Amino acid sequence: MIFLEFKEALRLINHKMMNKKELNPAITAPNWLRRLFSFLEFVSPILTSRIATLFFFTPIRFSIPKIEFEISNKSVSKTIKFKNNKIKIYEWGKSKNAVLLVHGWSGRATQVAQLNEPLIQAGYKVYSFDAPAHGNSNGRHTHILEFAEIIIKIKKLHPEIESVIGHSIGGAACIYAITQGLSAQKCIIIGSPVSTHWVLNSFCKQINVSNKVENLIKKHLEYKFQKQFDDISIDSMVRKINTKGMIIHCENDIDAPVEHAKYIHENWKNSTLLLTQNLGHRKILKNKEVSQSIIDFLKT
Repeated sequence: MIFLEFKEALRLINHKMMNKKELNPAITAPNWLRRLFSFLEFVSPILTSRIATLFFFTPIRFSIPKIEFEISNKSVSKTIKFKNNKIKIYEWGKSKNAVLLVHGWSGRATQVAQLNEPLIQAGYKVYSFDAPAHGNSNGRHTHILEFAEIIIKIKKLHPEIESVIGHSIGGAACIYAITQGLSAQKCIIIGSPVSTHWVLNSFCKQINVSNKVENLIKKHLEYKFQKQFDDISIDSMVRKINTKGMIIHCENDIDAPVEHAKYIHENWKNSTLLLTQNLGHRKILKNKEVSQSIIDFLKT
């Protein structure tokens, strides 16, 4: 019964998103789901934390707009094995110099690949991939550590990749991959949240569970992965890397407030900060001025 409720929640959130404007949050939980979690917590906080964890690791597959099918059709694609999943990798362009684009949570390669054309014209080959449970890759659940593992694997398959560009959680995955040995000349993050603590706290507020359940989830995840939350939080990770970075963020981003970008910049000693307006969390990927700023940064 709970599993059926869980699937219905994902379906309704997906439907709700199709009717949202760009500057609204990417995911908003329906009231009945919030009431359900409130009831579950009353029954058993531990059970609620386990169900919430499953929800936390389950991205939503949104409908793909026509333009992204066109982007996909221009690619050379292949499938690689990753654990029990088949991961779709895309390639655009023919240059010897390459960059890797990494999409965000509930995103896909063709979404972030809207940056492709300017990069190709500037002399770069572009790689991207659909993370597990995203886009054309299979699976139901995933997390940032798997994003990072795939980034490192693709770099080994394609050593010509010089720099990485990540959107939202994809930016955090890029930085984590660098802390795990990924060699990248430059790293660009777009609309990325400042910390894993904030991501979990925002999620728990969405589904209407208490700090007690949030702490249970946190302790469970730290035990499961044998990592502290700070180990995979951008504000902590950037203090450990020397990679030259660029932080791009919209001042009107509702999904990740602009203060996040400013704080990341303060902690990333080798970074530059570019703030935009009225582009939100996703339109920023389509903006020509943003694309040119990325190219200028890569070329310097």
